[in-house]
Amino acid sequence: MNYLFHDRLAAAQAPLIAEIKPHSPKLGPLLDGRQVADVAQDYAEAGAPCLSVTTGAWHGGNTGMINDMAQTGLPVLRKDFITSERHLTESLDAGASAVLLTCTLLRRADVVRLAEAALKHGLTPFVEAASAKELEGLSLPSGAILAINNRDIRGKEVDDGGVEQSEALFDMARAQHAGLLVSASGLTTPGAVTRAIAAGFDGVLVGTALLSGAGTAADAARTYLHAASKPMVPA
Repeated sequence: MNYLFHDRLAAAQAPLIAEIKPHSPKLGPLLDGRQVADVAQDYAEAGAPCLSVTTGAWHGGNTGMINDMAQTGLPVLRKDFITSERHLTESLDAGASAVLLTCTLLRRADVVRLAEAALKHGLTPFVEAASAKELEGLSLPSGAILAINNRDIRGKEVDDGGVEQSEALFDMARAQHAGLLVSASGLTTPGAVTRAIAAGFDGVLVGTALLSGAGTAADAARTYLHAASKPMVPA
């Protein structure tokens, strides 16, 4: 199987997952008349290795956005409430390369079952945990990505979040999963992204900050890609 999302992120010098979230529960509409395909192209031209899109009605999204973004040639993560294998095939048919599995919403056994099923479909399972309780006993298959969600999904993500959540849970997350670790959401400054990479995370996911600033999405993506750049290793 070709796990495009996982492999692209693992190989990236600046492992930023650039997200399009049409609507923020805290800030409101984020696209401001911009087209999803155009923003995705801006991210691609800036050098983002992977993309993400929130397709749930909660964030004003839909599955058609996946195909719009996949036209860039970059792998796309579908973020939604994935709870069944039907959702996996739906995501694959829509053009996704990865799917979100949320520990806050799913039983641990179902997270693992769906992660294994996703891999069989050639999808990268992107598993989000938000607490030590959710990480405890979590055993993910090889090829899965484990992400620490820095925001409170139960509170509808209206909190500020912050990289401190990822830093506090990094050691436990690494003990539970030998694969890729990502700090996701609530990273609102380039400095927070740099801190996540310095803490040992293999990648970061940024959405709201790329769309809510005064500049263009392309300029914001370049700034955050620079912040996510790993130190060069001498040959």
